[in-house]
Amino acid sequence: MADETKDTPPDQGGESGEGKSPAKPLETSKPLETSKPLETSKPLETTNVGADVPEKAAALPPEAGSVLPAEELEAKVKAELPKGEKVKTEAKVEDALPGVDKPLLTPTVEGASEKGAPSVPTKTAPPSHEAAAPGALGAPAAPAGEKPAPPKAAPAAGHKPAPPARKGPVITVDITGDALIDRIRERFGESITEAVATLGQQVIRVKKESLIDLCRFLHDDEEALFDMCVDETAVHWPERAGQEFDIVIQLYSVPKNRRLRVKANLADGEASPSLTGIWAGTNWMEREAFDMFGIQFEGHPDLRRILLPSDWPGHPLRKEYPIEYRDNSWTDKHLEYRELDYDTSLIDVKYAERR
Repeated sequence: MADETKDTPPDQGGESGEGKSPAKPLETSKPLETSKPLETSKPLETTNVGADVPEKAAALPPEAGSVLPAEELEAKVKAELPKGEKVKTEAKVEDALPGVDKPLLTPTVEGASEKGAPSVPTKTAPPSHEAAAPGALGAPAAPAGEKPAPPKAAPAAGHKPAPPARKGPVITVDITGDALIDRIRERFGESITEAVATLGQQVIRVKKESLIDLCRFLHDDEEALFDMCVDETAVHWPERAGQEFDIVIQLYSVPKNRRLRVKANLADGEASPSLTGIWAGTNWMEREAFDMFGIQFEGHPDLRRILLPSDWPGHPLRKEYPIEYRDNSWTDKHLEYRELDYDTSLIDVKYAERR
């Protein structure tokens, strides 16, 4: 019973527990059992003390996922290497086989030397697009025995250097060695003023008086057979006095799979012969040229505007026609302008007729 009183914790009131009898039982129906001694005879189990600490815990077998020591790991890596190959690490390099010279340290810095020490980085000057002036700082010195080139004189104030001349390929050449073009030249003589090829396209320029004869020959001749007029239009050249317009005709031969462009000069106000008797499809093409350029076509069955109203003033594709929109006599006659009446709050907007 002496051990029982010794192991009993002291009173919470802070008084010493010496000389006191065991605590009185609580006022309950069943008194507390205090006579049973503590089980102190059984010794404590100390075999697993510190098992939860990694330093004292028993090592797991390799198959359980434990980490091998460094020596065993290196030995294992050496055994798996092919014959003659060396083990390389960042810190050291050892021989894979006995009798082989120990290699140098593996460089870990770009540009390291053979001894493993990193090289000192050097700065490189950026390339200069302009040569340094003689005598300037950093400019290369002239070789011995040679006089430096004199400096270039500064351009005068307001002087603009001339742009370099453009050197492009020659795209327009005379047609030579073509059987059909040679026959045309032989047949029409001086009426053919030009026969050139530009970018693979053949162009023939003929006088206006021989335009109908040339087109009929190109349509009927067995070696030509230009049975399709792809387009007929015009180009305005106001700076060419007496030849302000070019009549341009695009022809195609379906049987021969060949193209040819025919041009004829025309003065402003001069009529051109109509091609509707040779290619019926030129009917609407010539009406468009009349509408846009004002060119008259002699022999056309129904020459009138096709895009604009019949009383529209001017012809829009002539160079003197204004680009921006302008009211003219036709808009004043056919369009009725109405003013909008609105209040200051811009809520009620009405036409003037609904006032």
